[in-house]
Amino acid sequence: MNQHEGAVPMIAEQRTKERGNRSAPKRSSRIHCALVILFDRLSYLVESDLLPAGERLLDLGCGNKPYESLFRKKFAMYVGADLAGNKEAELLIDSDGRVTAQDNTFDCVLSSEVLEHVTSPQLYLSEARRVLKPGGSLVLSTHGIWPYHPDPTDFWRWTVEGLQTEIRRAGFEISSVQGVMGLETASLQLWQDSTFDRLPTFIRRPYAWFFQTCIHLIESRRKERLCDDAMIFVILARKTTAEVDNQISEGKMKLGV
Repeated sequence: MNQHEGAVPMIAEQRTKERGNRSAPKRSSRIHCALVILFDRLSYLVESDLLPAGERLLDLGCGNKPYESLFRKKFAMYVGADLAGNKEAELLIDSDGRVTAQDNTFDCVLSSEVLEHVTSPQLYLSEARRVLKPGGSLVLSTHGIWPYHPDPTDFWRWTVEGLQTEIRRAGFEISSVQGVMGLETASLQLWQDSTFDRLPTFIRRPYAWFFQTCIHLIESRRKERLCDDAMIFVILARKTTAEVDNQISEGKMKLGV
């Protein structure tokens, strides 16, 4: 996908290899806890009535499809879309950032850790909206507090309010907002990441294990599913109908927007 058109800006095959098993990471992984909690937040949506079941789901920027087995519990057909070169993808994302799919054909779009890497979030979200059926669901996760991680580019971070505004602007209604980790565990994660590469190689794996264990102990006591200073936000939204779109437009006109 063309970076200047705002979709998934990385050689798909390279990203697929580098991501590894994101649904079952090793404890020695530097982002073990973030991935485990992210999987928990996605599982919560799949197992709840908040996310309606459907026939077809599109993983937009699918990589190695780490959440396919999870979402197949609710969607009979799991379709991946990615740049040329990803053998896991059934659909191609072209140089203009468009998916080779017709309008209004999917019940759900899944976007996992992609939005921060696109040049134009609105273009990416508008394409997700285009392929969704009226009332279809968007499940999106992206970063709040997180280190710079070019893939090969890295453009955006959001506050909890800013991300919801971005998604609403693209023609969605927010149904659910969850967070991954809080400010205290984010501090530990950032300290680990900022010091990791300075250590001798043989110390790095136990060093990460120690920090991830500390983060796990703190997060295991957290009762709320959303912290405003989360490292990752998980959003469930619904494609608005034409009637709702008209109401939004009328509201903007009254406000002079």
